[in-house]
Amino acid sequence: MRDVGKFRNNMRIILGFLITLFSVLVVFLGYSILTYGESWFATPYNPRLQQTISSVDMGAVYDVNGQKLAWSVGDERNYDDEKRLRLSTAHVLGDVTGMTIGAQTRFGKYLYGKAQSIGDRVEAVIQGSTGKGSDVYLTIDSELSEYAYKLLDERNGAVVVMNYKTGELLIHTNYPSFDPVSVAEDELIDTALVDRVTMGRYPPGSTMKIITAAAAIDAGIDFEYECTGETLVDNVLIRCAGGSAHGEEDLAKAFTSSCNTYFALLSVKLGEERLLEAAKKFGFNEEFNFSDITLYKSNFELSGKESDLAWAGVGQYKDLVTPLHMTMITSAVANRGLMPEPKLLKAVSTNGSMSHQAVPTVYREVLSANTAEILAGMMERVVRMGTATSAAVENVIVCGKTGTAEYTVDGEIKNHSWFTGYIADEEYPYAISVIVEGAGYGSKYASPLAQKVLNKIVNG
Repeated sequence: MRDVGKFRNNMRIILGFLITLFSVLVVFLGYSILTYGESWFATPYNPRLQQTISSVDMGAVYDVNGQKLAWSVGDERNYDDEKRLRLSTAHVLGDVTGMTIGAQTRFGKYLYGKAQSIGDRVEAVIQGSTGKGSDVYLTIDSELSEYAYKLLDERNGAVVVMNYKTGELLIHTNYPSFDPVSVAEDELIDTALVDRVTMGRYPPGSTMKIITAAAAIDAGIDFEYECTGETLVDNVLIRCAGGSAHGEEDLAKAFTSSCNTYFALLSVKLGEERLLEAAKKFGFNEEFNFSDITLYKSNFELSGKESDLAWAGVGQYKDLVTPLHMTMITSAVANRGLMPEPKLLKAVSTNGSMSHQAVPTVYREVLSANTAEILAGMMERVVRMGTATSAAVENVIVCGKTGTAEYTVDGEIKNHSWFTGYIADEEYPYAISVIVEGAGYGSKYASPLAQKVLNKIVNG
């Protein structure tokens, strides 16, 4: 009898364990569907989506000004006649052949009519337009995107502009790009299908000093320092760009001149815990799966060595960031500490009726309003009298930060050119990030390119 009782007891334990596992699986599946359901539906490998494509007249895609970017005539998908406009918006639009994922797959449930109400479908039947998907309006300005794409001048890189109040993406463009008309047949330039705005993970260089400075402000750390152009941290030599000796510095002056040695010593004073906490608060080391867009995870890690900590605070250890994430960081400074969620979908039109109007969403508060205000003043000074004077735009105040990010190719040291900044104006609440691969100093290439884009937005 004891053996029977023991057997029954073991069976109860096993059954309880299996029920617990099943419950965990159900909860996980529910969470996954809520979190990733939109992305799963949007993938071109979804067989249900592929079946729908062959039976539904796909809706059109428009930019924010009503410019038609993609539409169907029978079974044929059509795009704008201007090739450069197609190239400048290709990564946003994506294609319908399964090569890339963009608006045409991400918003597939609208474009193929899967999100339409029963009333909309009945109305469509009455009007004799069965099998017609809804039209989608994006936040993107295709004319501005084409202008920014032209400015890249066939240099690998990306330009992204976001409304820091609403999160709406105004410009999202990359070079190299692909032509959605012929993507399946073209012999593409290497990495042409990579959306650098959301997938390109670059060392941030001195743009990382925004986060290091924020951590210092919150910790109340500021000190005076005589910059001679180089310093030793844990027997590792750290130099300022070009060997510049900046002289007497404090936090504000060091930010303006982008002094590497000051920020290296500042990072050591902050310590690993505070710097890592600041990076995480800004969104490093976490997944970004937003309703309208997905971007690759930015990276921030430390090794326990003071020299690595010093370089991390300067943006040159193992730091990696996408251009869109950097724009979110800058937007948080402009938006009094509130980081907006990026938005790409402006509205949906079904049978002439507009729905799904974009609603601004705060991703999280990453700064106090006071810290954001101090940082904003420091970024304004960078453009007014520091490394980013070439980003100044007539009639508005521009705040920003340059970055020169070192990387090595076949033993040769090269530099990515960075600029991130924003217009401090209620009428033009736009943040921008520019990355140009291998172009050199941020002040010499990315900063003037950003100036032209912002000037176009403000002054036409």
